[in-house]
Amino acid sequence: MPKHSTALTFPIEDPPSYAGGPPRQLDETVAHVFCTHSADGTAALALCVDTSTPTLLIRTRFRSSYRNRPSRPQPSPAPSKASASTAMLQSFFGDKWSLLDPVVPGLIAAAVIVAVYCASGSAEPPTLENEEEQDGKVMPKRVRYLPSKIPVLGNAMELLSNSERMHDWIADQIVPFDGEPFTLSLPGKDDMMFLAKPEHIEQVLKTQFDNFPKSQHIHDVFFDLLGDGIVITNGETWKRQRRVLVNLFSARALRENMTPISQKYVVQLRKIFEEAAASKEPMDAFGLMHRYTLDVFAEIGFGTEMKLLEGRYQPFAEAIEESQYIVSARFKQPDALWKVKRWLNVGSEKKLRNAIQLIDEHVMGIVSSAIQRRQERKEAAKAGEEVKPADKDIVSIILDSMESNNQVVDPVEVRNIAAAALIAGRDTTADALGWLFHVLSENPRVEAKLRSELLKHLPMLATDAEYVPNVEELSGVHYLEATIRELLRILPAGPLIATHCVRDTVFPDGTFVPKNTDIGIAFYTTGRLTDVWGEDALEFKPERFLDAETGEVIKVSSTKFCAFSAGPRICVGRNLAFLEMKIVIANILSRFHLVPEPDQRTPTYTQGITLGMQTPLMMRVQAIASQDPSVERAMHKYT
Repeated sequence: MPKHSTALTFPIEDPPSYAGGPPRQLDETVAHVFCTHSADGTAALALCVDTSTPTLLIRTRFRSSYRNRPSRPQPSPAPSKASASTAMLQSFFGDKWSLLDPVVPGLIAAAVIVAVYCASGSAEPPTLENEEEQDGKVMPKRVRYLPSKIPVLGNAMELLSNSERMHDWIADQIVPFDGEPFTLSLPGKDDMMFLAKPEHIEQVLKTQFDNFPKSQHIHDVFFDLLGDGIVITNGETWKRQRRVLVNLFSARALRENMTPISQKYVVQLRKIFEEAAASKEPMDAFGLMHRYTLDVFAEIGFGTEMKLLEGRYQPFAEAIEESQYIVSARFKQPDALWKVKRWLNVGSEKKLRNAIQLIDEHVMGIVSSAIQRRQERKEAAKAGEEVKPADKDIVSIILDSMESNNQVVDPVEVRNIAAAALIAGRDTTADALGWLFHVLSENPRVEAKLRSELLKHLPMLATDAEYVPNVEELSGVHYLEATIRELLRILPAGPLIATHCVRDTVFPDGTFVPKNTDIGIAFYTTGRLTDVWGEDALEFKPERFLDAETGEVIKVSSTKFCAFSAGPRICVGRNLAFLEMKIVIANILSRFHLVPEPDQRTPTYTQGITLGMQTPLMMRVQAIASQDPSVERAMHKYT
């Protein structure tokens, strides 16, 4: 007789989301797991998967860590790899381990078996009968598949082993092949095609846009944090939210509402640099940029002062950091793994749930207050009383837009729009600024020339300590914009975006994209294509964006310089991002020189929606002023 038995029967679906909305059934698959534990410490697993295909029944036996064995004395086991594995699982499941211990081995084995089963049913790469040119017409051509080293697993191991340098690994598969795309085969998933040629990007993001909506996988990964926000949604929801945000980031709003807020916080930022220069202590420039952009966007978006630059601790800010880190980490593990953790509410998924709850409480509180203020203004107007000026933050403007379009105000949708704008807008700008400080420290010629151009066009930067240039003044410093564009070419804040092909598609050059193929648009790789940017594509050279005769910024196609995506989904906040970067660089670089710490390792990027840094960027600040002539002379020798 078995000492203990466990039977689990469950549909493979998502549980209720904490960003709002009902459970989402992924497919019709139902798994039945029967796990029996015997007195000898072994367990038997029977897994039955019911699908539209014939039933699969698999049985296996394995050693269990089940602890409720007979009470007779047992010798203490010697340390082993098995006990180390048990400890790892205990750490993984935390305080739920004692409840789950009998069934964990069964769940893990079941997940492995299901993955292999799904993989074994994967279709062969699509074939085309004729790929030759006929009657002068380009016929469809297959995209090469990356060779698989392990049967059944496809390219999963290559993808996993290169996860820390993912964007460079993708570039390694494309750049030597003249920019031609390639396809990966992954167990249990649709094939994924990576492309980087501007003409292919043009087809996906512009010409055949309707064939390539946002990937369902990306939606699933980010839904808990972003809800049905503009970054990951499609259809009418996306169109409605985009209309709101386009109005929000108008030129007038940028000039009248957003510029003064950015200027206000750059003054605080400059004082931090002054203190760092005086103390000669190193500081984390990358982390500082994230504090600056969150302070700016919190006031622009929510009308609240977080005072992160003043050193105030904000649980909301910490929750944003932690939630983004955990959601991004989902890409490094099988979907089944993080979904099981979420279902059980253990480990990192438990932390994510708590962080998102804190974010929701903060944002929904702001939304509720904004709705209440609007109602008070309406009542005051009806009573003939003095009406307070309308709020200018993003939440209030979203509410205005909904009302003007006779749209029912949905607080959850307001939350989703605001959260997506905050997370996408804040991180892209902060990441770009952090990388720019690093790149300039490695390119003193560019740094010196940029400083010279800033002081030439904006001389008050050298004479007035409180001066902060505005939009019009900054637009005249062409080398500043060229430097930012060159940074975003090589290190785009959004290095990779995903879409999904919903119908067989053929590009003008014959490239065939089969239906149900996931698409990875590798902007990071596009910036490294020599046939697009020249043999010096890997050099940091802002001059490539300037007209040699006029010195003005050259207009480049958004599918060639694609730091802000392209087509109908081009970033609506790109002008605000440029404004923030210009204000920071103009005010900091004109007055300070940043030197990396001697033991500072070359920064490496994170895996996520934006190109973050894995470690702090520790730098020392040196003032560029008459009292520090050695630094000034060192800089001028490069001009």
